[in-house]
Amino acid sequence: MSDTAELTFELLKRLHAEFADFRRDQASIKMRLGSLEQQQAAMAGDIASIHGDVARINSELDHIRGDIGLIKRRLDLTEA
Repeated sequence: MSDTAELTFELLKRLHAEFADFRRDQASIKMRLGSLEQQQAAMAGDIASIHGDVARINSELDHIRGDIGLIKRRLDLTEA
């Protein structure tokens, strides 16, 4: 039984590390998408300022969501 518990624990540690990589990749993708939104807005002409504002707001919200997620994980308020 102890061997099973140790193997399970090792598997969970590996999964936790994998999910950390996914979270970093997701943050990177969000930043790149925000950049694309801003570039698209810049090329849109008269509506560019509105799209640019929305893109900046979305980017800031993504950062805030990431910070909140980090706080929740550190306080063990959510699953890893």
